[in-house]
Order: sequence, then C-alpha cells, then structure tokens
Amino acid sequence: MHSNVVGNYQSMNTRLPLILICALLIYSCEPEENPNDIIQQAINVYLSTDIEEKNKIDSSLFLTNKTLKIDNQNFDVLSHKATLLFRKKDLSGLIQLTNEMIDLRPDHPIYVRQQALLLEIQSNMNEAQQLYKKSIAGYQKLIKTDPNNFDLLLEYYGSLEASGDSIGANSLLVNLRRMELEDYQIEILDQYKNQYISKNEFIKFWKGEINYDQLGGKE
Repeated sequence: MHSNVVGNYQSMNTRLPLILICALLIYSCEPEENPNDIIQQAINVYLSTDIEEKNKIDSSLFLTNKTLKIDNQNFDVLSHKATLLFRKKDLSGLIQLTNEMIDLRPDHPIYVRQQALLLEIQSNMNEAQQLYKKSIAGYQKLIKTDPNNFDLLLEYYGSLEASGDSIGANSLLVNLRRMELEDYQIEILDQYKNQYISKNEFIKFWKGEINYDQLGGKE
C-alpha cells in the first residue's frame, strides 16, 4: 500500500496518524470539555484524509460515545454514530441505536424503515415486514395532512422501495414529476435514481460485494 529504509519510512508514516489520534483522545478527556467541541473533533477525525480508514472510524466512534455520555439525546450525534456503526457493519449496535432514535422521534417513519432493513439483514423477516408496513402507514398518515411535502414524499418512496413495492415506488416518482416543483426539486428528481441508495445496494455493501464509496452509484 525492499529495503530497510522504505520499511522504516512506512512504519513512521503509519505511526504519525496514530499519534494524531492519541493526541485528540487525550485532549478530549479534559473534564470541562464542551460536548459540541468533542463531536466536532469526532467529525474532523472521520473526515480526515491523513488517517487510515479503520483508525479514523474507531477514533471518531470513541469521541462520539464520549459526547453521548454527556448528552445521550443529541440527535445529530446519534446520526453520526449510526454512520460509524454502518461503516463498521455493527448490526447489533445499529439495531440498538435505531431503537433509541425511534423512541426519540416516534413520528418519523424513516427510522422505522431503517430498523426494518436491519432486521431483514439479520434474517428476522417477520418483524422486518411488520416494520415496513408500519413505516408505510406512518408516511401515509403524514401525507394526508401534508400531501405536497416534497421531502416527505421522497422518504415515502424509500419505504415503498425497501418493502418491495417497486410499482408503488415508481408510480410515486411519476406523480412527483407532475407536481409544481421548484427548479432545485426537479434537479433532485433528475438525479435521484442514480444517487438513491437502494435496499439492494445496502445489502450488497453489507455482504462485502461493493465498497462504501460505491453506495449511491448506478446499479
């Protein structure tokens, strides 16, 4: 990713990011540290291009968990943790975390759908199907009171697609195009099919058939 000189250089080059990580972790242990500062460190580590992938995910997760010990209901922090657990393919951790997110935001069907997909990966098909139905019913209830909510309708598409209702999902996209849309919404729809992470892609990533960077690409 041979001489002793090359070997020593590679060893030193590997240790430098680890030294950076250790410095961040020591700094994060200050007793009066602001949780916002800690999560910012976590995000900075995760986005760093100078740290090996596994190290930066583990280090970011350490800092994220530290933030949650101070404020375990910060939804942005929980969402970042979900990304990290997804990268680590920590299925049990993700299921537990998604339960917490559902408890905090029971009126957001997107988290019910995410839980359904995780349970499907776990081969718990009966409960997964029940949660897909619950997610769809949740969206239908919300759409009755807000039928032109573009973002809500796109989320609803995700639940239809994940549940296996491809006809309903495609019909929804057709109907969306018939709505009076802003230019940016039309652009989102034009790119949506290529950028949307389908259930099939999600499962392929989990099985190791595609890499994380390939998610959201054309299948």
